[in-house]
Amino acid sequence: MHLITMASIRQEGKVGTLLVDKRHHEVYFTPQVLPEAKADKWLLWLLIVSGILVTPYWLFDRFITLPHFVIHQPILWWLCLCLTAGLPFLAWYFGRQKGKYNLTQLKPLTVKKDELLVDLKYWWFERLWIAFVLFLLPPTAIMFFIFYVIKSDPLDALLITVHAALFLRRLKPNAISRIMITTKDILKWRQYESSSATRQTSSCSN
Repeated sequence: MHLITMASIRQEGKVGTLLVDKRHHEVYFTPQVLPEAKADKWLLWLLIVSGILVTPYWLFDRFITLPHFVIHQPILWWLCLCLTAGLPFLAWYFGRQKGKYNLTQLKPLTVKKDELLVDLKYWWFERLWIAFVLFLLPPTAIMFFIFYVIKSDPLDALLITVHAALFLRRLKPNAISRIMITTKDILKWRQYESSSATRQTSSCSN
């Protein structure tokens, strides 16, 4: 069973997680809620710190000419690149989610359609945002890496950190498969499961 974590939902008054088996078109509810991965917290701090350092300078530089510091020493050049480009990947790797769902706690998704739609009302926006981050940020990070190689400006190195941290926060297991699942798919698979369960109950009664 290959489960994809979709969203936090509520069923029978309990807060839990919506899980999808895309291969078999099955949807489940589990009362388990995995803790936030350490990588998300670490990458958020990297994003905040690097963003505070680079964003005001980068914006004001569009309107007035500000001094730029060029790194001439090779050791400092490599040290700056390793820190700004390497820290996000180290945080992502060592802080990734290690918790797993207990399959014995899986339950059929029986929440009412209206309640499910309320829980998933912003899923369309999250899908667009994740797609934007996953497909558009890697080229911009590479662009700032090229700028850094050409200009040796620490500002470009910090912009690598901003883009890498934002990208890696969304690079989760099954990230692409997850955004391919729509609310309509979940409702359809839920309806199919409900129909199957009803047929099984009827056959048992007979």
